[in-house]
Amino acid sequence: MAESAEAVAADVSSKRSVTIEITNVTNNYCMINPKAYLENGETYNPPQPTVRPLKTEVCTFTKSGGKATGCVGVVTYDLFERSQNDYIETLAIMFSVPWDYNLYKNWFAVGIYKKGRNCDKDLYKEMYYEKKEKEHGFVRAEANGSGINYVGNYLDIKATMCPMGRAIMKVEVWDKLFTPMGQQAY
Repeated sequence: MAESAEAVAADVSSKRSVTIEITNVTNNYCMINPKAYLENGETYNPPQPTVRPLKTEVCTFTKSGGKATGCVGVVTYDLFERSQNDYIETLAIMFSVPWDYNLYKNWFAVGIYKKGRNCDKDLYKEMYYEKKEKEHGFVRAEANGSGINYVGNYLDIKATMCPMGRAIMKVEVWDKLFTPMGQQAY
């Protein structure tokens, strides 16, 4: 197992950063092809190329040195379904750790998008600003340590994030635990 988010975050000297711990709690999905878009900040510890089933990996993004900006962006992973031998959807993780806590707060979001969604400024803006979250395939919350849950068609995403300048975000990707009543096979 990779180092914990707490251990990795302890080595970061920047006053504004986010360390993301991603746990793949699925049996048949690999998370592949990570991409990152940073509105502000830089990559300190890049996302692991593959997060295999039942594994945990960590990545870190920090503010850019010498600038009064925070660490703000989005990371995506393609969700590769092994039995289909293809990726079927894209996981998106948005984070915002601002420089000025007098004006802003930490925010985070998780969601699942259709195959091929670009990791870019448009995705970041949608996940940060869009009011109709569920219609757009994600959930968002102010970071205060409480959890958010995104319920997808095949997978569920659970996430938490702290409100600190050196933020830690934890994301879990789960197989569907229950099928909706109308879709059960008898």
